Amino acid sequence: MAKRRMRPDDHYLFRNVSDPQISPNGKLVAYVQSWSDRDADETRMAIYVAPADGRSPVRRITQGDHDHSPRWSPDGKYLAFVSSRSDKNQLFVAPLDGGDPRQLTTAKHGISQPAWSPDGRRIAYSARVGRHKSEADKTPIERAAPRVIRDLRYKLDGIGFFDERRLKIFVVDVQSGKQKQITKGDYFDDQPAWSPSGRSIAFVSDRQPKRHERQWRSDVWVVPATGGRPRKVTRSRGSAAQPTFSPNGRQIAFVGHENGDSGLAKNVQMTVVSAAGRGAPIPVSESIDRSVAGWPAFAFGRTFEWSRDGKSLLFLAADRGTQALYRADVKGKMVVKVLDGERQIEGFSLGPNGRLIAFGAVWLTQPPEIYTTTLNGRSREANVSHANDELKSAVALGRVERVKSRGRDGLEIESFALYPAGYKRGKAIPLALNVHGGPHGYHPSRGWSDFQSLAAAGYVVLLPNPRGSVSYGETFSERVVRDWGGEDYEDIMGAVDTMVGRGIADPDRLYIGGYSYGGFMGTWAVGHTDRFAAAVVGAPVSNQVSMFGTGDIPLFDIHEIGGTPLDDPDEYRLRSPVTYLEKVRTPVLLVHHEGDLRCPIGQSEEIFHALKVLGREVEFVRYPGGFHTYNTHTPSQVIDRIERTLAWYKSHASRRRSAKKPIAKAVARPSVASRR
Repeated sequence: MAKRRMRPDDHYLFRNVSDPQISPNGKLVAYVQSWSDRDADETRMAIYVAPADGRSPVRRITQGDHDHSPRWSPDGKYLAFVSSRSDKNQLFVAPLDGGDPRQLTTAKHGISQPAWSPDGRRIAYSARVGRHKSEADKTPIERAAPRVIRDLRYKLDGIGFFDERRLKIFVVDVQSGKQKQITKGDYFDDQPAWSPSGRSIAFVSDRQPKRHERQWRSDVWVVPATGGRPRKVTRSRGSAAQPTFSPNGRQIAFVGHENGDSGLAKNVQMTVVSAAGRGAPIPVSESIDRSVAGWPAFAFGRTFEWSRDGKSLLFLAADRGTQALYRADVKGKMVVKVLDGERQIEGFSLGPNGRLIAFGAVWLTQPPEIYTTTLNGRSREANVSHANDELKSAVALGRVERVKSRGRDGLEIESFALYPAGYKRGKAIPLALNVHGGPHGYHPSRGWSDFQSLAAAGYVVLLPNPRGSVSYGETFSERVVRDWGGEDYEDIMGAVDTMVGRGIADPDRLYIGGYSYGGFMGTWAVGHTDRFAAAVVGAPVSNQVSMFGTGDIPLFDIHEIGGTPLDDPDEYRLRSPVTYLEKVRTPVLLVHHEGDLRCPIGQSEEIFHALKVLGREVEFVRYPGGFHTYNTHTPSQVIDRIERTLAWYKSHASRRRSAKKPIAKAVARPSVASRR
């Protein structure tokens, strides 16, 4: 049967897979599969188990609507997981030989991050404690009470406003169900990890006096598994995530940095520190000049593991748009790439022999799946999940290629071009440019349904990695700091020029879209050139001054722009797209969620109000709820955004210039060279 073109509502066929976990005997792989439920209009999650050799069908082993975080017991007889089937996220244990899961916790505010003790008798987890009432439980007077803010760090996108609750480490006895709080105090403690002896638990926490005045800072701490006084093993100079003891218990590996508050442009390192806290943390990944995955979050599973002999670490790092698996020698710091390819490996699990590996991977032309292979290179990879077989059998997917261009200063810039299925060279077609977020993100990002739907509609989708993008080295990533809208903009326009110059992109049918920093760049671009027929601007940064004053990470703005708006108001004005809205002639579609705390919806309101007063063509789509992060948007909202993007571009397809007329040059902007 012939395959058809992808449609926006094929998002309902799309399956995401993550968090692979190999069983202790190496024969099974547990993982999370998630999908969009059309009727409930929400994302469902369940745990599946597949044979590690991929020769038998997978089996769904949990039946809740939101089951995740599968963790094998050390003997392989049980699978612990987190489920919201009893309203809040609670810890369950399911026997692998059949029978109903048993609920172990009844935490008032739910739990997360389960970790089995080495002897299989206890499970550590994180849970919030503190006096707190839900809105439904409050009296009318309590609901009307003010929120009093005294700290700079009082809200965070994806979480909301902080309250009296604090995240703590707990341990539960698997047999009796008895629970004990291990850490205490006015701190956020999470990511528990057991020592091999079972006597200690490592965790991450920021316990410094100024912890409420900054973001993304933490140390590795170690506490007795029975409770007691924690001891710090890192130096409070940066941040840490995923602490993991070495097999002999003498060292702790973590993903992090000692860059202080100097921003997200610098590489995150695979780091090792003495479990006793003696000596400085040692980065073992520096030689590859790439940022290691897993900080500040690790949503798709483990991003590193110790080798079974404790002599090396396997970890994931971004490399020129891909994400590959590396091995670092802990003593010699020699780093080699052991598993790569044109794909992004997102999370992995090492088998008991240290050679078998299960991993999740995705690419623009391949939806997510779980694979297994051996690290000796002697076995073929096996797709064990087959989660997206239905989608791939029904839909013709476009092909992707790398495209090289040059920035204005000669710097090489790499982009990814996604072509419509069946496209043949020789015909110029419309181009849909998409700018990634960050600015220290990179393409191809996870806008899988968006990009394939655009390609299916006949667009070549251009995904550039301008300076500022990670995966090309620290120097490249830092080039955008204090230069937003400078050479990064020229890099992007140079990529467009390359596609036009090669006869692939029709110069009269150029479109631009982007989200977050990509929304900043979309707004910046239409204020500096009229080459684009239409723009879709998602959750942008439009005014650097109000962004500093209303967003959830003001220290990020201080580093990226340079000082506060009080220190250098001219620089903040210069780097704000609203400064140039009078120049806009391009029709603009704004899309934004009302619950966004990272780039608050006021950033779009400023654009909308100005363009309406100026008499420009603009439309504003406000989605209820949601945070800035995509995983908080409902399936119907995702599909609606894709459909509106396609309709906006199509409705402005007739805005063509004569082929004989020169393409309009970029609108002149104030020089920033003199400000460096």
